[in-house]
Amino acid sequence: MAKKNEKSILNLSKILNFILIVAVVLIIGTVVFFLVHLGVNAKKALRDAKNVVIALSTTDIEMYAKDKTVYDPLAKDGLEDGVEEAVDKLMSPMGDYSITSYSYKRHEVTGLDYRWGRYIVTYKKKGDAIRWDVDYLLHIYSFDESDDIVN
Repeated sequence: MAKKNEKSILNLSKILNFILIVAVVLIIGTVVFFLVHLGVNAKKALRDAKNVVIALSTTDIEMYAKDKTVYDPLAKDGLEDGVEEAVDKLMSPMGDYSITSYSYKRHEVTGLDYRWGRYIVTYKKKGDAIRWDVDYLLHIYSFDESDDIVN
C-alpha cells in the first residue's frame, strides 16, 4: 500500500512541476511579446515623427517664398494656418503633432512633440545636435474629487 501512495505523490509532484514550468514559460513569453510589440510600435512612431519633420521642412520652404513660416507661437499647436493641410498633402501622419520651437534665423523646426496613441516622440535640435526621445505613457491612477471624504 505504501508503494501506491508513494507513486501517486510522485505523479502529483510531476504534474505540479509541469504546471509550474508551463506557467513560467507563458509568463516569460507574454513579457517578451509585450516588449517586442512595444519596441516595434515605438519605431513606427519615431519613423512617422521623422516624416512629419521632413514634411514640415518642405512646407516651410514653400512658405518662405510667401514670406511666412510654419511656426505660429500664438497657436496652441504652434502651426501657422494652412500648414497641417500642406503636410497632409505630403504624408498622412498617424498621430498628432505640435511645434514647440522654431529658429527664425535658420528657418527650421527645432522642437516638435508627436503623439500617436500612448507614444510621445520629442524632437529637439540645437545647432547640428539632434535628439529624438520616444516615451510610452502608462496610466497609473485617477483621482476624482468626489472620492475624497472630508470629515
